[in-house]
Amino acid sequence: MEKRTLATLAVVLIIVGITGLVLSSGYPRFVYGGYPTGYPHQGMMGGDGFWSGMMGGGMMGGMMGGMMQMMGGNMLISGGVPYNPNGSLITLEQAKDIANRYLAAQNNPDLELADLEEWEFNFYVEYKEKSTGAKAFQMLIDKYTGNMFPEMGPNMMWNTKYMMGLQAGAMPITEEQARVYAQQFLDSRLPSTKAENGGVFYGYYHFDVKKDDKMYGMLDVNGYSGQVWYHTWHGNFIRED
Repeated sequence: MEKRTLATLAVVLIIVGITGLVLSSGYPRFVYGGYPTGYPHQGMMGGDGFWSGMMGGGMMGGMMGGMMQMMGGNMLISGGVPYNPNGSLITLEQAKDIANRYLAAQNNPDLELADLEEWEFNFYVEYKEKSTGAKAFQMLIDKYTGNMFPEMGPNMMWNTKYMMGLQAGAMPITEEQARVYAQQFLDSRLPSTKAENGGVFYGYYHFDVKKDDKMYGMLDVNGYSGQVWYHTWHGNFIRED
C-alpha cells in the first residue's frame, strides 16, 4: 500500500512539473509582478556565462553584501509605528526629507536623488550616479510608518552593481530593443498603454507606463535576457515631486 501511494505521488508530481513547463513556455519573456518564471535564451540559472557567473562565487556573496550595506542601519526604521503622531499618512514633502536623509546616510558623494513619486500604496524613489548619469537603485517609502526599503522585483533581482556587487559586461540588449519588448508586453496585457521615458540601471532598463498621456504604471526590462517585469505593488499614481 505504501509503495502504491509513493508511486501515485511520483506520477502526480511529474504531471504537475510537465504542466508547469507547458504553461510557462507560452510566455517566457513576460512577468506580471511576482518572480520571473523563465528566460528566453539560456534559463535563469546559467548557460550563457553571465548568469552562470552570478550563480557561481559572485552572485550570492555580492548580493548579500550589497543588500546588507543598503539595509544596515540606514533604513530610518520607525518600528512600525506611525511616522506622524496623529497617525496621518506622510506627505510628499516628508517623503522627500526621508529620501534625502537616507541619501546622506549612504556617505556616497556620487549619488543624488533622481526621482520621487507618490503612488496609492507607497512613495517610489530613484537614486542616480552624478558621474555617469546612470540610475543606481530604487527604493520605496511606507506611507504610514515612513520606513524606507529597497524596492522588490528587478531592483533586487537584476541590479548587478548595487545589489549583486558585480562588474557585469555591457548589456547586449539596447534601450530601443528593451522598449520594443516593453511595448509588446503592454500590447498583450494592457492595451492602449505606452512605454515611455526610459532609464538605464545596472542590468536592466526602466520605463514609465502611460495611458492617455498620464502616468499609469511602470515596468523594467532585463538588459541581458529581455524579460519584462511589470510593477504591481504601487496602486494608482498620485503625483511627482
